[in-house]
Amino acid sequence: MNRTVKKTLKIAGITLGVILLLLLILPFAFQGKLAKLVKEEGNKMLNAQFDFRTLNISLLRNFPSASVSLEDFWLKGTGPFENDTLIQAGELTAAVNLFSFFGDGGYDISRIIVKDTRVHAIVLEDGRPNWDVMKPSPDAETPEDETAQETFRIKLQKLSVDNLSVVYDDRQGGVFADLSRLEADCSGDFGSDRTVVDLKMETPSLTCRTGGIPLLNKVSLEADMDVDADLAGGKFTLRENMLRLNAIQLNLDGWLAQTKQGMDMDLRLNTNEVGFKELLSLIPAIYAKDFQDLKTDGKVTLNAFARGSMEGNTKVPQFEVNLDVKDAMFRYPSLPAGVEKINISALVRNAGGPLDATEISVAPFDFVLAGNPFSLNATVKTPVSDPDFHLTARGKLDLGKVKEVYPLDDMQLNGLVQADLELGGRLSMVEKEQFEQMQAKGSLRLNQMKLVLKDMPPVDIQQSVFTFSPRYLQLSETTVNIGKNDLTLDSRFENYLGYALKGSTLKGTLNVSSNHLNLNDFMSADTTAAVAEVPADTAAMGVIRVPENIDFQMQAAFRELLFDKMTLTDGKGTLLVRNGTVDMRNLSFNTMGGSVTMNGAYAAPQNKQPELNAAFNMRNISFAQAYQDLGLVQQLAPIFAGLKGNFSGNLQIDTPLDATMSPVMSAVQGKGALSTKDLSLSGVKFIDQVADIVKKPSLKEIKVKDLNIDFEIKDGRVTTKPFDLKLGDYNMNLSGSTGLDQTIDYTGKITMPADGIASKLGTVDMTIGGTFTSPKVGIDMASLARNAAEQALKGLGEKLGNDSKGSEKKKSVINKALDLFKKKK
Repeated sequence: MNRTVKKTLKIAGITLGVILLLLLILPFAFQGKLAKLVKEEGNKMLNAQFDFRTLNISLLRNFPSASVSLEDFWLKGTGPFENDTLIQAGELTAAVNLFSFFGDGGYDISRIIVKDTRVHAIVLEDGRPNWDVMKPSPDAETPEDETAQETFRIKLQKLSVDNLSVVYDDRQGGVFADLSRLEADCSGDFGSDRTVVDLKMETPSLTCRTGGIPLLNKVSLEADMDVDADLAGGKFTLRENMLRLNAIQLNLDGWLAQTKQGMDMDLRLNTNEVGFKELLSLIPAIYAKDFQDLKTDGKVTLNAFARGSMEGNTKVPQFEVNLDVKDAMFRYPSLPAGVEKINISALVRNAGGPLDATEISVAPFDFVLAGNPFSLNATVKTPVSDPDFHLTARGKLDLGKVKEVYPLDDMQLNGLVQADLELGGRLSMVEKEQFEQMQAKGSLRLNQMKLVLKDMPPVDIQQSVFTFSPRYLQLSETTVNIGKNDLTLDSRFENYLGYALKGSTLKGTLNVSSNHLNLNDFMSADTTAAVAEVPADTAAMGVIRVPENIDFQMQAAFRELLFDKMTLTDGKGTLLVRNGTVDMRNLSFNTMGGSVTMNGAYAAPQNKQPELNAAFNMRNISFAQAYQDLGLVQQLAPIFAGLKGNFSGNLQIDTPLDATMSPVMSAVQGKGALSTKDLSLSGVKFIDQVADIVKKPSLKEIKVKDLNIDFEIKDGRVTTKPFDLKLGDYNMNLSGSTGLDQTIDYTGKITMPADGIASKLGTVDMTIGGTFTSPKVGIDMASLARNAAEQALKGLGEKLGNDSKGSEKKKSVINKALDLFKKKK
């Protein structure tokens, strides 16, 4: 009996071991083939680009279900979305019932895990979404969802989300939402007709905007909801639930139901416990700063509901959000003053129908800050088709007293803001230039304004006045000091209302002058990408971007402007800013010991690599200073470092720019010419080598007169046309190229002096190779010897010819030798 038991246990142990071994080994046998199959079938189904680093299968992770995981998965669209990544996921895992592999009814997916994932959903202005990536079914008679149901049966019991970020950008509807670092768990029996869904979710940052109006700004969101889900009928009824927005805790009552056209709903917001302090928590600056110690008072009423049908972007349900604040105040106990007499009446409503029927009203928004009253009233109707707006702002803000009501810490703020303005009308009036039908009057004044932030240069505006009229916004002469930099502005802006309301093009004239402007102060110190190209979908730090909806004509004048290592003085010219490009016309300045006149264009619209296409006319520029200040010269013409003297000339250049606004050297295209009247070649290594070869030490200190060089820049090399370099009595004719790798590839001829022994040698071939730090000069010594022998034979022949005693036989031998040397040439 004992023997039988032992044998049975042994067999069971071996069997269990084999099973466990198979569970570990089998996935490795199939996952390579499965990964290939997924990619092949995915490309058949998707009108998009997608890939993943690895596909893993585990039979133990969610046993008895098999886990199929994709790691480092990404999905991009095509056409207008080819540069936009729809999904980028660290891990996507699905738990599939093992037994469903052995039937013909498809695969049961019971759990989905999403980790470290980013989703960027976009709707273009014409309504095309970037998530429409499925190719049409080749069998028109078989609905796509019916085919999918034959393959997969979703019996989902749990959805787990770990670190999910979602951006929704509806450019047609004007809706934007940004949700960051979402953690969520959703459970229920989604394979049945009816279930209770338990949803728990939390995100530290949620931002929502509609029509350019911020509804939520980086708000912390938490939800704990039980939803009675009628999956067969498509109706979802809210049971016990809790929503928290920062410090505001809310409850939702009602239901939502799917329809063929969209969705029906009846939702009501329950906010019995909301006070003014909780309302203030929606302001990020207040919620983040000693919020627990904040003292508040006042009456708050908040009501909201949505009732009716939603059908895409064409119809919204009846909804209303009503906020009323009466006689409220807040104050930090540690500070001497507070904000008092806060009265707000805000209403957003739509009777049901098109989104354009939405009405927004904030009337009034009044408060008193440290004894200074301020009042704002605003209404907006027809916000989508033709915004009908009215805005008034009146009051005074003493910015120096802000520190008495709010803890500024490392910030200093001073100055007086006085507002007395009224704006009203329709956007169409602006577009049709019906300015007489609009209301626009008043002014906004800034006096003695100063802002000091930690690790930032102080900003100082002594005085500035904005004057409003229906046609234009006038900015009177204003001087802004930023650290040691100063800017004086005098401008007039047209279509400022269209720019503010719908982002249409802002037009204007702008006069800008400065005594000292250091552009390096306004660029990032992060130069880690100094030699890398800027990707098309990346806005690199340090790049000066040009907005595409600005059309300015600027007259610029500056006494001193610093950029990178360059110092420009006494500059002036015309700048045309349009379509993300700055067109520079006759921009002249002094630099590098001489003067430069520039004509060209700098293009740097959003999300594109900046480019420079410009022509430079240069006069009396120092070789050494050009090398010191310009990275382009350091890499393509390092010989400038050792040259003493000045040059003049012209340069046409076309190049993309990197993250530090420097040319991408491998992609530079250009051509030009330079000339010099007085150039010292002392210390130039290849000249020293030539002097040693021809045994003429004085050439090492020679000065060159009238040097003219034409050159072309292409594919990382500078190629010069043949040019003459006169070294005392010697003349070199050179042509060739130099490269980014510092290599030299020149050929030429050196002509010996016209008198003396060397004059007998004539012209000799030469080469210059190696690198700038280690050049190699070669002179054709065989050619040199032939020339010397030929000259000697010629002399001997002439002597014999004059010698009456010379024999004809000797002269014949000499002539044959001369012919032989000529043939060898």
